[in-house]
Amino acid sequence: MYGQYRQLLLVRAADDETHKKGQDGGFVGAMLIWLLQHDYIDAALTSFLEGDGTSWKAKPGIARTREEVLASSGSRYTYSANTLAIKEAAEAGLQRIALVGMSCQSSVLPVMWTRKAGKIGKPFLFNIGLLCSKTFDDAIFEELFLAKYGLKKEDMVKMNIKGAFQIWMRDGSFHEIDLKECHQWTREGCKMCPDFAAEHADISTGGIGEDNDWTLCVVRTELGEEVMNRMIKDGSVVARPAEADEKAMKLLRLLSVVSRRRWPDFAETSVKIGVPPPKKKADGTAPAAH
Repeated sequence: MYGQYRQLLLVRAADDETHKKGQDGGFVGAMLIWLLQHDYIDAALTSFLEGDGTSWKAKPGIARTREEVLASSGSRYTYSANTLAIKEAAEAGLQRIALVGMSCQSSVLPVMWTRKAGKIGKPFLFNIGLLCSKTFDDAIFEELFLAKYGLKKEDMVKMNIKGAFQIWMRDGSFHEIDLKECHQWTREGCKMCPDFAAEHADISTGGIGEDNDWTLCVVRTELGEEVMNRMIKDGSVVARPAEADEKAMKLLRLLSVVSRRRWPDFAETSVKIGVPPPKKKADGTAPAAH
């Protein structure tokens, strides 16, 4: 249900700063720094926070150095069309590029390669997909977090989703908001997305499971496996089998199935082949899809 793979690993950055500034295990930051330092790529298309970061407005951008990679670290749960940064990369003459993007973005590269969209597709050499159930409209900050809970976005320092929307504040306080309260701010396009697991990436990665210090990685291609094995061998990351975290493995399958069920019946039917139907509630009704 979560696509083809060669390795399933739990990974964390060995470098303390990369791990601390990253989300969960800090794997994406560690990999981008490694790719840059080992001359695989010239830059990565990723997302940054606008201005000084207190607006929590995500925007596409390019990271060419370790410092820029670390500045882009961490998750935002609002949308950033990272592929749009290709224009900035082209203007800078960057020829070898990695993409960091959610499934809707990481699917773009194989489509371009398959359809021979050469000029725009050629610079992309590495495809990093982020596990993603949905993103939220920017209005959630004002209309829910501030209006109901008094949480100002300029005072937020970190956020995560682990069964609830988790927010850390500058004053040291921590808050959890039920995801059911957040559903009405789901972006419209996400409501039909069938691909939680970013199935078309070289490596798909995200923070699901019991431990906030590790990142789940689904290594899908020969190139992804080559890079992962070299990073493990030289000590850039620490890795262990994903099966060691039963909760992570269960969530990977469950969330992939839930996303596949969203796919509309009028579209290509193969997406839903083998997808189990939702279990009925005690009253005989099927649960609502989110």
